[in-house]
Amino acid sequence: MAKKNLASLMNGIMGEARPTEPAAPTIEQSEATAAEVTEEMKANLEANRRRNVGRPRKGESSSKTNEVRATFIVDPEMIRKVKYISLVEGSLLKDVISEALISYIEAWESENGKIRLPKKK
Repeated sequence: MAKKNLASLMNGIMGEARPTEPAAPTIEQSEATAAEVTEEMKANLEANRRRNVGRPRKGESSSKTNEVRATFIVDPEMIRKVKYISLVEGSLLKDVISEALISYIEAWESENGKIRLPKKK
């Protein structure tokens, strides 16, 4: 009895046990394989990733815009689709998300007027 309680406690902490048999592919999975990712797409994405790797050199940081690291909770299917778009376009995920945010803000401002933020202290 104690072993069962310990096992269920550990499963709760460590996550659920993975099934030993692979699950049958669903309709969504078969649709995802219909649009194949080519090696050229992967190579373009890898080239973009490697271009901006490492610590910025002196004076180089002033040419870039200020960026802030942010964490969001997003639907898994939505993020998979956005990652796919970035892979197909050969751009970074942060650039695709930035374009989407800019588009959303511009649409909101066109309906509601320009956003006036208070000055930073």
